[in-house]
Amino acid sequence: MTTGTLKITGPRAAPYALGQPMYVYDHDRLLATLDPVPLRNSGTEIHVEAFNPARTVREERRHVGRLIFLEICAFISDNFPQIQAISFIFSRQVDVLGIGEAQAAARSETMSRIGALDVRITPKANAQPGHFVVSGVWAYSEQNYAAMKTVLAEERALYREWPIGSRRRARGGVVTRLRHLVSRCA
Repeated sequence: MTTGTLKITGPRAAPYALGQPMYVYDHDRLLATLDPVPLRNSGTEIHVEAFNPARTVREERRHVGRLIFLEICAFISDNFPQIQAISFIFSRQVDVLGIGEAQAAARSETMSRIGALDVRITPKANAQPGHFVVSGVWAYSEQNYAAMKTVLAEERALYREWPIGSRRRARGGVVTRLRHLVSRCA
């Protein structure tokens, strides 16, 4: 099933079914797997945590995890109306996002923009100082869906402008995103 930019499938490129591992592709290029993607709360919530980026994503000089998460939110919302919430835990260190505090701030800012609830930033247990975990829940509502689609459209435009594997440098990055957030709050 195609989400607009990326394709999400189950094992062996079969259509995705709830509770299965999730495979995320850009055309035929595997970007990430999520295994498991457990169902919670009597089958009305999925949990996104076990994000395993493919080598091409790990070697990328920009962060595409945000786009992947937003594509998953859109895909689940559009195809599985029984799912009313997506809980998440982001703990993977992503060097292109900067130091730990900057990573956590960027992740938290995106989650706030899409209407996620109970967004928490906590130090990661058994990790080096400065490594944080961002967790929360994105609950489906018309307002949150519209907010998520707005942010997703921005991320899709950036992704189309600078495809995986291109040598172009990212415009902005975390600092630009944080300035944008501060300017909106002022």
